Amino acid sequence: MNAFSRRLVLMALAFFALFCVVRAPLSLVTLLLPETVQLKNVEGSLWSGRASAVGVGGMIVQQGVEWSFRPQALLSGTLMWSINGRFGGKTSRMNVALRATGAALSEVSVFLPLEPFAALHPQLKTAQLSALLHASASRLSANAPMKVAVDVDRVFSARVQQSGQFGSYRIEVDLAADGKGRWMLSSSPVLLAAVGEGQLDVNRQLVNGRLVLTPSAPIPGLSPLLSQLPRAGDGYLISL
Repeated sequence: MNAFSRRLVLMALAFFALFCVVRAPLSLVTLLLPETVQLKNVEGSLWSGRASAVGVGGMIVQQGVEWSFRPQALLSGTLMWSINGRFGGKTSRMNVALRATGAALSEVSVFLPLEPFAALHPQLKTAQLSALLHASASRLSANAPMKVAVDVDRVFSARVQQSGQFGSYRIEVDLAADGKGRWMLSSSPVLLAAVGEGQLDVNRQLVNGRLVLTPSAPIPGLSPLLSQLPRAGDGYLISL
């Protein structure tokens, strides 16, 4: 067998393997997911399919998820899928692209609950915070600079008996091509102002910085928790 024939055989095997993966039932693919991530009522294949819900740590973070392959992207040597879902009455969407140089996300607009992310920090978990997150980015890919904006709306706490919400908040993340960057938080508060900044390293899964919370008035149910934190001027400090 000459070199040209070997290349043809290898290409044929590669396309066959890709076809098998794309057409494989999603029930097999979900076995590769981390234990904390669950897909509910999965139908279809990697080519096209749906799931009634996506869960993280036992909490639903997306409903009515659907994905479909976009064959027109093959003209540029790209495997691409469009993914849609919803949460809190809002529609989420993104494109997932696979190239020889790696994976990338584009046209990202995803709505998520705050709870599973706040639960990652002991003090924020104690506050029992709930909110709707909206993460948006034009493009996210490895080995390239990235900008991500996260708007946090309708923030409230199960610890607070009074009606009303704390305010609206915005997190901006700037990442360099090496996965290192910084984050900043600002707010348009009603009851609780928040400002913060810090650094992060995606490759090492590290986030650090400081967050200062300043209530405009005593907040029954939350003030006792805040009083346990170090003071920072008129506010209270959370170190990450």
